[in-house]
Amino acid sequence: MAITPHVPVPAPEPRGLRYGLLTAAIGPLPLPEHGEGGGVTYEPVSCGQAYWYSTPCHGDLRLAKTLDEYVDGSDPDQVEAEPFVVYSSLVCGPVGNTSAGLEAKVRRRLANGEQTVAEFALWNLIVAGDTPLTSALATDPVAIVAELEQWLYGTVAYGNVGYLHASPRFASYATEAGLVIRDGPLLRTHMGTVWVFGGGYTDDGTVAITGNVAVWRATDVFVTPAGQVMDRTANQVSIVAEREYAVAFDCLAASTVFDWMPSS
Repeated sequence: MAITPHVPVPAPEPRGLRYGLLTAAIGPLPLPEHGEGGGVTYEPVSCGQAYWYSTPCHGDLRLAKTLDEYVDGSDPDQVEAEPFVVYSSLVCGPVGNTSAGLEAKVRRRLANGEQTVAEFALWNLIVAGDTPLTSALATDPVAIVAELEQWLYGTVAYGNVGYLHASPRFASYATEAGLVIRDGPLLRTHMGTVWVFGGGYTDDGTVAITGNVAVWRATDVFVTPAGQVMDRTANQVSIVAEREYAVAFDCLAASTVFDWMPSS
């Protein structure tokens, strides 16, 4: 019995990258050439706070003011974003493959996965220096978001739009609770806080809030030429695509834990 072979066709194109860090963050901004090896540093413009004093009829006004002073002349809010490399790879036989085809395939793999790796890097920065908060209602998404937004905008008086960070699992709970509002390409809370539901974030119930978030990315993707990485003994071609990144958040971070599996 004759069997008709499958007909090769072009792969169906995806609708686009999922919602995540590259959608919500500032950028990706171009990573400077020297930043690819040493990272970037900047003085954030979203940090710092204001104070008040009553207007006396007499006396020295300076005595009523709180003055922010850099004791050693350095800015304590200085942000240093260390570089890291995101890469994808492919090892296969050369028969039936062209150098251009292999390069295109490994570039696609990088594009598919680089957002998740960038989210993983940012998440590690957040949890390494955040302030742990305790919500009285750990099973209630509304209480979780309320606790975090009150801390950022009230307790520490952050004056700009912040970012909420959670795993994709929490997106369903937050949406069901009415905490997710579509604003063009962004997802926000009623306070305007931008959501990042990161596939690279740890799925342990932790929800975090930070100041402004930015991503830097090298303009070009470097791909090893397929002809230069041919293992003639094994008749295998190894090819790698890679790109340098840096991620950072401004000023402040805090987190609390959502209990999405409460005990019965």
